[in-house]
Amino acid sequence: MVRPRRLEDDELLARIVTALEQRTERTPWSLADVAPAAGIGPAALIKRFGSKAGLLQALTRRWVDLIPDSDPIDGADARSQLRAYVAREFGAESAPGAIHALSEVVGELSDPALAELLAEGWARQARWLGRLLAGMGLPNLHDPVVGGEMLLDALHGSLFRSAVGLEQTSPLITLDRFLEMWK
Repeated sequence: MVRPRRLEDDELLARIVTALEQRTERTPWSLADVAPAAGIGPAALIKRFGSKAGLLQALTRRWVDLIPDSDPIDGADARSQLRAYVAREFGAESAPGAIHALSEVVGELSDPALAELLAEGWARQARWLGRLLAGMGLPNLHDPVVGGEMLLDALHGSLFRSAVGLEQTSPLITLDRFLEMWK
């Protein structure tokens, strides 16, 4: 008889994301590192996702699916939505957190399936950022789509600077610099 799953995949993946975000080590993580936070053992993670690569694919798919892909909410302040999104998605709390995020991306780029998911996610992110920028009516922003792509590139750069301990430019400062340019 098969035992029922106690946790749905989304809740399990959310717990793993939280555990990964809270890591302070600069070393790669293993299933054994995240399993306790997920509330299951490493063997159960393997059974559920097949491998660390399978878990990464599930985590990346979840991330892509959580990126908004519609017009900003009617009546909502586009600037507030943009600031909240940037703070949430690019606000690594520490250099080790930024290193973790970047090392995962580099690892994912070497796997064709994960690289395809990243490409999908980055394109979706750039579109969302562009939609928010378009809603702000910035007079010097001539193409919101290009603006979204440029902002996304700069936000990734903020993570790199944080990871290596250069000037700590928060993602919100990066955003404010772009908005000032486009004003």
